[in-house]
Amino acid sequence: MNGKLLGGALLALILFCLFGACEGEEIGDNVSIVDGTGKLVNISLPVESIVSITSRASEIIYALGSGDKIVGRDSYSFFPSSLKDVPVVAESSYSPNIELIHKIDPDLVIADSMLSEDDRKKIEAAGIPVIVETALDSTTIEAFVSHLGILLEREEQAQELINFIKKYEDIIKERTENLKPEDKPAVYIEIGYPYSTMASATTFHNLTIAAGGINIAADQSVKYPTMDPEWVVERDPDIIFSYASNTAEENLTDKMKEIHDEILSRPELNDVKAVKEGRVYVLGNPVAWGIRSIVGELWLAKWFHLDLFEDIDPETVDRELLDKFFGEDLTEKCVYP
Repeated sequence: MNGKLLGGALLALILFCLFGACEGEEIGDNVSIVDGTGKLVNISLPVESIVSITSRASEIIYALGSGDKIVGRDSYSFFPSSLKDVPVVAESSYSPNIELIHKIDPDLVIADSMLSEDDRKKIEAAGIPVIVETALDSTTIEAFVSHLGILLEREEQAQELINFIKKYEDIIKERTENLKPEDKPAVYIEIGYPYSTMASATTFHNLTIAAGGINIAADQSVKYPTMDPEWVVERDPDIIFSYASNTAEENLTDKMKEIHDEILSRPELNDVKAVKEGRVYVLGNPVAWGIRSIVGELWLAKWFHLDLFEDIDPETVDRELLDKFFGEDLTEKCVYP
């Protein structure tokens, strides 16, 4: 080989080493993952201990049969119930206990987008790799599940979970994609506190559109605007849905009922179509985010288009998912009413 060809081959090799590691590509005993922030993270295999400070990752790890690898968690990771015995090292990704994480010294930390770049660097300073994933709903969860399947060497189980979710996504899409705008309900999404809503490119907006609805706040310039009550009355939505989260100590049904009843009690909404027709609903945390958000999406589709989804019971799908991937039964209602 002449010098020019040798130089070209060497340059190609260097470029491959620098940039050629594809997402999820194994290199010896390491794996290279591009996480939800676009950062390339190199992780040594096998991964035997994980600090998960996002409940969505904790659920996926359990669904892939690797729950015993979780050695630290956030306070919202309490499903499945055996997670309650795992030490809490963060209230959420927003507030990790760096010192405690360093002391545990896991093979990997998994966080969500609430983890600050400063906290990420502090964790990584101890030689602990960190991946940050932002996927929350069924429309964006596939990459997250795939990443964890690779890291946990559970790719077959990951594909099985993805296929389960995709099966119901496809059913929803098939039944709603050809609906005319006039056949789609106008939907007001409320989250957090009165008249706080979600515009386009947000989780519940995505679920609303996927389920065949029209988000009345889609055109707002701020992702999470707070509107005036008069704005809701003027838009006169066909459906209102809200969201309830709970801690391990709180009763989810009570929280959902409280939110539902509070919305109905607002005198300014008395003449809004959704209130007059009794089409006000609340999604519970377990089916609003993460891998079980496909169940939440089915509930929305059924609320929006009962005639198209009369044959599907989202609660039955939820039971199937829990039994198949967690070996658990459904113990609480996740929607209200």
